[in-house]
Amino acid sequence: MTQGRTRSGIALLVALGAVSSGCSAGGGDMTPGPTGTAYEVVPEPGRTIEVTPPASVPGLDGYRIAAITPDDSDASATLLSATRAVASANGADLREFPVEAEGTDPVGEALDRALGVEPDLIVGLGDGVVDVFGFESAQRLDQQFLVVGAQLAEPTGNVTAVIWDGATSRGSAEDRGQDALEAGLASIQDGVTGVVLHLGRAAERPR
Repeated sequence: MTQGRTRSGIALLVALGAVSSGCSAGGGDMTPGPTGTAYEVVPEPGRTIEVTPPASVPGLDGYRIAAITPDDSDASATLLSATRAVASANGADLREFPVEAEGTDPVGEALDRALGVEPDLIVGLGDGVVDVFGFESAQRLDQQFLVVGAQLAEPTGNVTAVIWDGATSRGSAEDRGQDALEAGLASIQDGVTGVVLHLGRAAERPR
């Protein structure tokens, strides 16, 4: 597993006059951003910020991603396909952990297997991971988590989420899957974590 990664400095084009989520604090919700990043200020955990997906995510060579697929739905399969494409394009080391439906705690058991490979990042694909991630991420503050297509009610600073308009609608994963993965990875590489990223409309990808 690769340690001590340098920040990518990717210009996510963050609009920091963003909307606050339901669990956000009142005043004093911004702190100075890390030197050298694209952010002048960093939102506190739970804030929602608008982002434009980046063109690429450098600095992922050997970066170990453990992807948890909560079910066998078309939406989950599409998000997994997007994860594979982004990992392949950026040199990341992707490990896949499909949930086994017959388990007593299917998502939790998949998470245990994912933790066993010592990933840099655990990615949950869709809202099927939310309940387990909501509890487990708070117990593992040294582990980074990314949730794609859903968000936690009360995220800790190690959980980043990416949502978009109609994220749970049929077919939306196909439109935004790669954008969401790239935006989430870029934000984590820049050191901006614990936030909810709301995708703006990106230029159409070649199909």
